[in-house]
Amino acid sequence: MMIVGLVLFVVSSALLQSCSDDDDEYYYDVNVPNAIVSIASNGNGHPILVLNDSTQLYPVNLRSELYGGKRMRAFVSLRQPKDSELSDGIYADGLKNVYVNWIDTIRTKEMAPDQGLKNDSVYGNDPLEIVDDWTTCVEDGFLTIRFRTLFGNGKTHILNLVKGSDDNEVVVHQNANGDVRGTMGDGVIAFSLQKLGLQPGTTHQLTVKWNSFSGMKSHTFTYRVPKRD
Repeated sequence: MMIVGLVLFVVSSALLQSCSDDDDEYYYDVNVPNAIVSIASNGNGHPILVLNDSTQLYPVNLRSELYGGKRMRAFVSLRQPKDSELSDGIYADGLKNVYVNWIDTIRTKEMAPDQGLKNDSVYGNDPLEIVDDWTTCVEDGFLTIRFRTLFGNGKTHILNLVKGSDDNEVVVHQNANGDVRGTMGDGVIAFSLQKLGLQPGTTHQLTVKWNSFSGMKSHTFTYRVPKRD
């Protein structure tokens, strides 16, 4: 099916606030992620979490750079910090301060070189579906997708993103390594869009194409190319 009515997830103040007058109680499932972010750095060795094109989060309980400063996508479980967790001055003015319960990185890849008519043979053309939920989005220069495909024999499925007919089109390729029977299962992967070479600060309509179980499908996202130092 074609993705329609895509909802981009934004951490609201309601999610990050206590539902009780008792600051020690937070009514949410800490085991479930409530955001996807990009891991970045403030340049002083402290991590910054980029929630979307306009919101950066400052994790008050993380004191050192994550993953060697490599920019990558991740699931996180967040909450609003308690006053006691800000008492040592580890907070940021102008950013939304958050407390990170846990963080789990998402496989994050660069785009693959365009091989023209050889793309299907080089990168595969096994079918998949892109799932319409909050984990499928274009934010902070990344395309993040939840994909659904058949898993059966334990072989590694390799996904790649390749430039399409122009700078505003990309194609998702899957090489299932022969694992094309079994049970439907989901995975999440992210791709950097930096190699599209679009001008920072500009906004584009980015069309994503993929070979589904019922033929080629596509969906168009609004892509705001980030400005980065």
